[in-house]
Amino acid sequence: MKLDAEFDVDKEFETLIATLRGWLSPEEIGLVERAFVFARQRHGDQKRASGAPYMLHPVKAALVLANYRLDAETYAACLLHDVLEDTKTTAKELEESFGAKVASLVEGVTKLRGLNYLSREETNLENVRKILLAMAADLRVVLIKLADRLHNMRTLQYLSEDKQQRIAQETMEIYVPLAHRLGIYELKWEMEDLAFRYLNPDEYRRLAGLVAAKRAEREAFVKETIDQIDHFLEEKDIRAQVSGRPKNLYSIYRKMVQQGKTFDEIYDLTAVRILVNTIPECYLVLGYVHEAFTVVPGRVKDYIALPKPNGYQSLHTTVMGSNGEPLEIQIRTKRMHEVDEMGVAAHWKYKEGKAADLVDSERFAWLRQMVDWQKDVPSSGEFVDRVKVDVFTDEVLVFTPKGDVINLPIGSTPVDFAYHIHTDIGNNLVGAKVNDRIVPIDTELVTGDRVQVITSRNSGGPKSDWLKFVKAASTKGHIRAYLRKKELEHSTPERPNVEERPRTVVTRPSLSDRRAVADSGFRIVVRGDATLPIVIATCCSPTYPDEILGYVTRGRGVTIHRVDCANIPSLAMEPERLVDAHWEMIPRKARERTIVIETLNVPGVLYQVSEEFAKRDINIKYMKNAERLSMFRKKGEAPRTQIKIVAEFADEATYRQTMEALRELTSVISVKQR
Repeated sequence: MKLDAEFDVDKEFETLIATLRGWLSPEEIGLVERAFVFARQRHGDQKRASGAPYMLHPVKAALVLANYRLDAETYAACLLHDVLEDTKTTAKELEESFGAKVASLVEGVTKLRGLNYLSREETNLENVRKILLAMAADLRVVLIKLADRLHNMRTLQYLSEDKQQRIAQETMEIYVPLAHRLGIYELKWEMEDLAFRYLNPDEYRRLAGLVAAKRAEREAFVKETIDQIDHFLEEKDIRAQVSGRPKNLYSIYRKMVQQGKTFDEIYDLTAVRILVNTIPECYLVLGYVHEAFTVVPGRVKDYIALPKPNGYQSLHTTVMGSNGEPLEIQIRTKRMHEVDEMGVAAHWKYKEGKAADLVDSERFAWLRQMVDWQKDVPSSGEFVDRVKVDVFTDEVLVFTPKGDVINLPIGSTPVDFAYHIHTDIGNNLVGAKVNDRIVPIDTELVTGDRVQVITSRNSGGPKSDWLKFVKAASTKGHIRAYLRKKELEHSTPERPNVEERPRTVVTRPSLSDRRAVADSGFRIVVRGDATLPIVIATCCSPTYPDEILGYVTRGRGVTIHRVDCANIPSLAMEPERLVDAHWEMIPRKARERTIVIETLNVPGVLYQVSEEFAKRDINIKYMKNAERLSMFRKKGEAPRTQIKIVAEFADEATYRQTMEALRELTSVISVKQR
């Protein structure tokens, strides 16, 4: 095998240009050629650790990207990606020679250069923030960085063992999940196997030997299966491309570890792909496959109806092959296959190189979330924690009551779901329904669940105990932020309070306790009776919606404790005195008010206004909308309209919140009560 040092840079570049001519114009090819000449001149006699000319590296990285049919600017920037860091070239020179876009891409890659050889702690903090924000600015920056990383992994043998370990670990923790999130699977699999080779060399060699030993037998079995599928599809007059794909080594190793199996117990070392022309044909072929083979129950997955978060679409089914072993069969359209294999890169072919459209698309909503997070997350550490859990882990797909699909990290609960919808919904959560059944809020959600959250403005906010079971790092961040805020609000110095045993806390039923409970909007019901005298135990101070328990004192009413109160075990020594207790909402008489809203008469304004009432569960008894001209309307301004609403408000706080929210709407000019 030739070493990199023996490779001919000119020959490699000729291969690159020959490939790019397949879709780039002569003018675009000229841009790439000029970038090569410029970079080669600036790098001069610089060498890689392997002894190869330095210029070989950017050419090899560009050849990686040549598999994805990108635009000329990306290839030019890839060839130039090290000139700002390793030569005396300036950004101004690049802009003058190649234009602002190419210069911007090179600058973006240069900013990420510090990721290469930093310590693990540094890499996993501020630099993860850098790479994700660079993606949000222009995904091509990170595509170049991924190609750069892959070629560096291919030549890792020339570095010291310490650097090999560090770079392989960083690749596995950051770049592999990143490629997965972007859907660039071929690149992901190669990086994964290369990192595996350096991080666990003994297991890598052992597994590679076992796979090689079975290769001939496996290839014969797969060929037989492909011939069988080709035959029955031809009989059904369906044109399809059928092929086999071996699973990469690390995916086999991961399955062995996760499922606690030996290599001999792992059967699906190869998957068979069937590519058809249309979506209806996908489902038709699935039926034919199930007719021809014995189906393994519970192993059919429809990623066409429910795509993975990175856009992956396919039908998966597992059948028993002719050798009696399970075999995975994947069915998808040719268009889906391009996107599945090339991920984000495939979109250049269909979006005509409009990179900005990609970040704006729903497929990359998580990238926009990254930008929002970095604005308000206090530390790089917390930011990276969110990224690792909420972006770089597998997900479950659940439904809202309206049928919208929500992606959450595996292990998520209704609390995670609530905070994903909106922070206020999470902060006011009091219960949840999954598939129309009330469940504990720490219930783990699975793909396909239909989730409905129950909220109340008198919820009392999230509890610190929630941090023990929620999964999403963003959820934990919201809960901590709420608790920090509450702690600051109640941080005024108080006199020390010496807690007494519950049975001696009360000398007589406390009217103030009952009033305090009533002020929360809820009352405590003991044994089905809401009129019994109660006292809130100072040892645990339960508030709604804490789970509670009553303790009957001797002639002094019922003391209410949290069920997890430290004193419950001692009270339970007299079990006959423990009684059931629960919270019950106090019915309130709604107050009717008339509100007059003057707005610009623009599309959607009625919806915006009524939405502010709907999300607060406010009943609108009457609404009238009449356009009216205004002598004060500015030239060119939209006509104005007056909306009169009669609504029922449960309390003063809800009324004030609604009025403030209405005034914040961009189309609203004034809001008054009549």
